[in-house]
Amino acid sequence: MKLFGEQRTEINDEMQKCSSINNYNDRTNLAVTLFDSMVYILRVELYCVQQQQQQDYENSYNQASSWIEASCNQAHYLDVWMDFNNDGIFDENKEQLYSGNWYKDGQYTTVYDLSIVIPRIDGRYLLDGQHRVRILLTPDERNRKPCDNSGYGEVRDYTVQINPKPKPIN
Repeated sequence: MKLFGEQRTEINDEMQKCSSINNYNDRTNLAVTLFDSMVYILRVELYCVQQQQQQDYENSYNQASSWIEASCNQAHYLDVWMDFNNDGIFDENKEQLYSGNWYKDGQYTTVYDLSIVIPRIDGRYLLDGQHRVRILLTPDERNRKPCDNSGYGEVRDYTVQINPKPKPIN
């Protein structure tokens, strides 16, 4: 996952393994600064376990990078949320930034460049300051919930600092 922000900040998470605990990775130590009323590109790259080593991979806590490949032969669903009001709940109506699948027109996509729109800070639904971003990737459409990853898939959380967009100097 890559997200380039303002003031030379970026999140560049190249970790290619899942957590052994409920497929959740708390990566909130990685942070980026964004301005309100702006559009940013979030790049998500999908890595898949090589089919012939799938069983060994799933049973191992020490996941070898040689088992990872960048071509995938199954559909995956991707969802992104940001807790704009910092209430600890990812509202699917107001805080879901992206919902889509990795299978398009008979071809599997392994790299997604998503346009993420940061709305204007209004003090009610969008507060300035730090916010949690959640990215969920799952092969099962039934597991596309921001707060319940009981099935197959992976969830990662990151930190985004949202600041008011500076006013232009005349």
